[in-house]
Parts: sequence; C-alpha cells; structure tokens
Amino acid sequence: MDATPTSELVFAGVEAGGTSFSVGLARGSAESIFARANFPTTTPDETIGRVVAWLREQNAKTPFHALGIASFGPVDLDRASPTYGYITTTPKPDWGNVDVLSRFSEFNVPTAFETDVNAPAVAHLAQFGQPSCAYITVGTGVGVGIAVEGKPVHGLLHPEMGHIFVRMAKGDDFEGTCPFHGGLRRGTRGQSCVGQAVRRGADGSVGRREEWDHVAYYLAQLCAALVLTVSPHRIVMGGGIMQRPTILPLVHKHVLALLNGYIKVPAITESGIGNYITLSPFGGNAGLVGACELARLALPTTRLLRSNAGVVQREH
Repeated sequence: MDATPTSELVFAGVEAGGTSFSVGLARGSAESIFARANFPTTTPDETIGRVVAWLREQNAKTPFHALGIASFGPVDLDRASPTYGYITTTPKPDWGNVDVLSRFSEFNVPTAFETDVNAPAVAHLAQFGQPSCAYITVGTGVGVGIAVEGKPVHGLLHPEMGHIFVRMAKGDDFEGTCPFHGGLRRGTRGQSCVGQAVRRGADGSVGRREEWDHVAYYLAQLCAALVLTVSPHRIVMGGGIMQRPTILPLVHKHVLALLNGYIKVPAITESGIGNYITLSPFGGNAGLVGACELARLALPTTRLLRSNAGVVQREH
C-alpha cells in the first residue's frame, strides 16, 4: 500500500468534442491543470489514437491516478449495456456507434465516462457548493448537463435539452437542420434556432442586434424550461457564443418575461437573476475541468482511505 497526499493526486481528463479533443492533467483539484493538448476531431482511429499516445507519454513522466472522459453524444451511459462507453446516434460522420471508452483501457486506472455537458455540471457543483446545477454550452450546438447532489442526471439515456422544441421568435422563419426532427417550422429544435441565428448575426446578413436577441430568446426558453422542470439551484452558461457580452443580459430579460412572476423566489427577480444564471468561472476550460472532476470522483471509496491529514492510501 502506498500513500499519496490528496494535493499530489493527478487526474487525467479528456474532453471529446465534435470539433476537437482536449486532453489534460490536473494536480490536486480538477481546475489545477498543468499539462494539456488539443487535437482536431477527424476520424475515431486518428483522433483517439493521438489522445491515447499523448496520455501514454505523459503517464510515463507523471503517472495519473484516475481518468475522466467527457464525450459529445448521444452516448451510452448504462453500465449493463453491451455498448456502454459508445457514442451512439450522433449525426457526425464516421462517429456513430463508436466505442470510445475501451480505447483507454491500457491505463488501468479508475475511469469515468460521461457526456461533455454533464461533466461540467458536476464540476460546477463542487465550485459553487450547491446541491444542484444545470450547465448549458452554446457553441456549434447547444447542450445541457444536469447534476444533483454530486451526481450527473441519467434516465433512459441522458438529458438532451438542446433538442427541445421552442416557440419561434417573431420574424424568424428558419425551418431547422436536424436530421432527426428539425423540419417543423414552429417546432424547430433549440440548437437549430440558435445556430442559424448565430450565423446570421455573425455575418451581418440580418440586423445583428435582432439576431442576437433571437439567440437570447431561444436560450431563455431553455432556461425557463429548466427552472420549471428541474428547478436547479444554479444555471451556468458556457461555450464560445456566451463570450459575447450582450447575450447574457438579454437571456436574463427574456427569462423574467417568460416566467412572468410565476416562480416566486429571490433568484427569479431583476435583482437576483444575475447571480442565478451566470457564466462559467472556468471559461473555455469548463469541459476539460469537468473531465478532470470526473476522474477525481472516479477514485473508488472502497479502495481509498482518506485520513484527516489529507492523505490517500491506495491498496494494491
């Protein structure tokens, strides 16, 4: 049995995104990332192969104690399923029905597999010290992760709230692009609406202010749906689009208008909404921090004994 101070534990994290994969090592806490690399998402063999090779090289120099993988999806999170650890019905070419998890088995450390939005939701729970949290990422798509009492929410699958049907903004007649259910004019999925409005606002083909207001309106519907269904203690928003300073205040405005005073709590007021729906303190690192937090939580309590001195003893 060896003993490692908790401050010296090393966590490996992999954020598997549809555009790129980020991989890194953190020491002591999930946000304390000291080494990282990024690889474009091409084919599964090439991309995952490069990530595994990087981890292999790092592990030879600085052995890590656990691994967390936060993947784009949909993914299979049912441990009893023969396709546990797979990306399943993604529309991304070449990535449907791909076994991700088993490709990391050579490291022989406790490993967690989650969605790329549930993982940041769990990390934000630890950051804010609240019982529940919803995390929304807004980039090339829209994703939502939910965590309650330190655990990501699973059910039949996992939350896919980026695909909810939304009320169309006045003056927006975009029909959607989702290959599964994006063809209804007034039933377009949320991320199709947001994605199209973002593209039009960015290239200036329509009045920018109007298009960004459309983005905020669709995101506010998503936030309002979360408030009315999950009732999380906090909603955190991240992703590249949320770095535009004009969007979050518009989201706040639309959420208050949509709920119209029905939810009588201090957080859903003009003075409280700014502390309830917030930007991620991790910025562009939210996904990788989330993956490292998965690794931290993957250390099995049945084999780890935590002393009052903050030392972890691992049985062999």
